[in-house]
Amino acid sequence: MALVRWNPWTEMAALKRDLDRFFDIHVPDVFRNGGTHEALWMPRMDLHETNNAFVVEADLPGMSIEDIAVHVEGTTVVIAGERKGEQSSKTGNFTHFERSFGKFQRAMTLPAAVQVDAVEAKYTNGVLTVTIPKAEEAKTRRIAITAA
Repeated sequence: MALVRWNPWTEMAALKRDLDRFFDIHVPDVFRNGGTHEALWMPRMDLHETNNAFVVEADLPGMSIEDIAVHVEGTTVVIAGERKGEQSSKTGNFTHFERSFGKFQRAMTLPAAVQVDAVEAKYTNGVLTVTIPKAEEAKTRRIAITAA
């Protein structure tokens, strides 16, 4: 019996090969609904903080305001909706789909208390901007320093 030196990288390469094979076989079925071209779709979102508010921006191209819902509960903001795909059949011999559509829901937890009753949402050129004012106790205050 010959001794073989154990190499952890060989094990990692085998694991990677197995995972690649798994995703090649199963992922198309997960992301397609019964042969339709509806894929799981999540819009890109940015969150930034100003002195007085948190601002969430979401890319929602091609959607109408009626298809978007915004909810704020506690320190969590939820943006949900549905981007509808083209339902008409294409004429011709070839169709290729790359644009995803379908229902989505994204939730972001904010790092401080907010004023839920003062939230504003605006939708312009495919970008939803949600401004969530901070609660008074969460705002940054400058402390005056006195000489001793």
